[in-house]
Amino acid sequence: MGLGLQRAETSAVDIQSFSVSHCLNEQPAQAAGPDGSTERRETPAVGFPRLTDALARTMTARDAQTQQHSQRVQRFALSLAREAGITDSVMLEAIDGAALLHDIGKLGIPDLVLQKPGPLTRNEYNIVKQHVIIGADILAAAAFPGPLALIVRHHHENWDGSGYPDGLRGQAIPVGARVLAIVDCFDALTSDRPYRRAQSQGSAVAMIHERRGAMYDPEITDAFLRIVQRMRSGSARKGAGRPQTRAKTSSLVARAI
Repeated sequence: MGLGLQRAETSAVDIQSFSVSHCLNEQPAQAAGPDGSTERRETPAVGFPRLTDALARTMTARDAQTQQHSQRVQRFALSLAREAGITDSVMLEAIDGAALLHDIGKLGIPDLVLQKPGPLTRNEYNIVKQHVIIGADILAAAAFPGPLALIVRHHHENWDGSGYPDGLRGQAIPVGARVLAIVDCFDALTSDRPYRRAQSQGSAVAMIHERRGAMYDPEITDAFLRIVQRMRSGSARKGAGRPQTRAKTSSLVARAI
């Protein structure tokens, strides 16, 4: 399923490659070493503000960097959803909540795996991939209504069916998960990490464009590209006649709020 990794105790992957490996649609660098019902109409995140806040704070206590990433993803996700033509209030609330809590399942990944400084075995890598299932189970158990839990479960599915955990394809992937997949990848690629420098926004946008119709929903990818173009055009107009300054890594995300 997904990346097609097979059991192999003697192979290893780098935990620090995990955040972008799915975006790149590649196996992590090898290293030497041993149903979608929305019948309930309450709003998922807004209807449970204290629980949402408690879960977010728990994530911060475990891994502040992961939570900062989630907050940036949340800021951009609703803009992309609306640009893609999503108007249903329940779905928009679910996308908002899922964007903030999409990595909540990492709470269920053992510290020895999630924070391992060295390479992971392939089995450990498969454990990390379980975070989408764990996260969906946590949110379902908390009785978040609407499709929030399904969005979290499926935000690493690919348009062509090569993603995980269930290998869903095309329209079978919840639309909120298709939105989240693009925003999650963009922020992962354009954020500095201890093990690598951020890619340029241009490089990340080009990669997402390249994966249009393979990893990402073509129409939602086009909506993402429209937002990027507007932000670039606006920046160009504002910057006319002024000295150029170095843009912050997540400026597109911030300006898309």
